[in-house]
Amino acid sequence: MSTKIAAPTVTPQVATSTPFLPEMAALSVILVWGSTFTLTKTLYEDMHPLAFGALRFIFISFIAFAVLWTGSRGSDRATRRTIRRADVPLFIVTGLLGYTGYQLGFLLGLEHTSPFAGALMIASSTPLVSLAIVTALGEKQASAVWLGALVAVAGVTIFLFSGGAGMSWLGNLIAFGGGVSFALYQVFNRRLIREYHPATYSAWSTLFGSIPLVLIGIPAMLNQSWSGVSGTSWLSFAYMCVFPVYLAYILWGWAIRHRGVAIAGFSLLVPIIAGVMSWFFYDESFGPRKILGGALAVAGLVWMQVANHRHKVKTA
Repeated sequence: MSTKIAAPTVTPQVATSTPFLPEMAALSVILVWGSTFTLTKTLYEDMHPLAFGALRFIFISFIAFAVLWTGSRGSDRATRRTIRRADVPLFIVTGLLGYTGYQLGFLLGLEHTSPFAGALMIASSTPLVSLAIVTALGEKQASAVWLGALVAVAGVTIFLFSGGAGMSWLGNLIAFGGGVSFALYQVFNRRLIREYHPATYSAWSTLFGSIPLVLIGIPAMLNQSWSGVSGTSWLSFAYMCVFPVYLAYILWGWAIRHRGVAIAGFSLLVPIIAGVMSWFFYDESFGPRKILGGALAVAGLVWMQVANHRHKVKTA
């Protein structure tokens, strides 16, 4: 749900007999990710944001370890299920950034702003902050990447001052902070992703990130009227536990395996999908300045993605 500015890992592409199937898989993932903003916002009618987030990650952690436990067989079982003691602090940091911090930004940001605004703040903050981080670490960026960043910043600024029903500075800033947390997570998790099996890394980082999220959400869970949650909301809750995380990640990985990392640019469609769904299902209003700001922000992010890819190809 974000765009890296750092050099991507080259993934071998595998041929598929069905044309455009990887693109169809990637688009289905984008639809799922884009739907989470409006769906979560509507769930708040029955569930407190922190109660929803805490209960959701209790289930997600259970699923993560179930996948790890059942998928570990043979001689590598013990190695697959455990992590090195020396790496525990790094796992804690990645969990706090990628799950606790990001989810609090996502949950509390949406509580105070519209689905499209939340999606745009997260989608823009992650690549912009990632650009700043890798630049500070000494990685040079093409001037075209910085031009795209300036366009994106201008678009976000116009968007923030556009006003509109359902939007607030507080919610936008909280959502932006969630994206910043995810950008830092992408920096800290690089070595762990290289050295651990995906199921191992996912389970333990999810656990370390879920513990503080659940502790923060316990008061809200205790005060939540669970009997008042409708059947439709429970179905939406089940969808949020399974589809945006495991099924979407499986399809996303498969699409990248067949088309390479360039397909990751599809993630820039998330705020667009979120905006369309918010307008259709949540009656979010869109004035001229709001549309202009959102369009410029997305255009700037796309420009950054394209410019970064061309720069990597030239310097490879």
